[in-house]
Amino acid sequence: MEALQYSAIRKVKEIVGRIKGMDISGYKDDFVARRIRARIIALGLKTLGEYIRYLQRNPSEADKLLDSLSINVSEFFRDPWVWDVLKDIFKRIIAEKKIKVLRIWSAGCSKGEEPYSISILLHEILGKRISEYSITIYATDIDRDALRSAEKGIYNISSLRNLSKSLLEKYFIKIGPASYMVKPEVKKLVKFKRHDMIKDPPFMFMDAIFCRNVLIYFSRDLQEKVLRKFHMALRTGGILILGASEYAFGDALKMFKPLNTRARIFRKI
Repeated sequence: MEALQYSAIRKVKEIVGRIKGMDISGYKDDFVARRIRARIIALGLKTLGEYIRYLQRNPSEADKLLDSLSINVSEFFRDPWVWDVLKDIFKRIIAEKKIKVLRIWSAGCSKGEEPYSISILLHEILGKRISEYSITIYATDIDRDALRSAEKGIYNISSLRNLSKSLLEKYFIKIGPASYMVKPEVKKLVKFKRHDMIKDPPFMFMDAIFCRNVLIYFSRDLQEKVLRKFHMALRTGGILILGASEYAFGDALKMFKPLNTRARIFRKI
């Protein structure tokens, strides 16, 4: 396969943008190049030129390439120590609530491991009192296949390795030798939706936004744009949780203050 030149990658971005009416120029070229290589192999093509011609003749390929830009590698309670920090923070958020309403957004939710982890965390904090609260966890992604998988809530034991045996038995149903299904009470809190955090309006009045290990694939300008959207979406004092290699920078430093720098947790100013 020929080397993917940056000018050709930008041409693919432009074609997809025209077809879908959206701007993907902010995705890092190296990241997009890897996804294009995967699509070329999947289609049995040999060159980038062939792929560009295929894309122009088959507009539906734009959807497949967009879906491939979604990051689908995750697990329940990824970085367990971060969730220990979050448990204490959510206890404080809940204690300060005058109205028993919680709104949380898992942006770039992949196959659902993160939003279901949030649901389990809230069940653990609230116990039987959870029925007293109106809780909505908005779980969004651009990958339709990932969202369909998430809605089923079926996982291999490998993605559940961070759960204790007691949590596994409490919140999952074993349906095969190495397969588990999320219980209905965990699913009940989560609403899955296809949503593009770059171009679609943000969800509003959020108590917390999770966007972990997504921004690293965006250009700096696009990262700043998304951080401004998250600031708009959060209520005053709401929290933003980023990935281990991500940080609030630029104008975002005026919008967020670190709550736990190591865990990449920030509070809206």
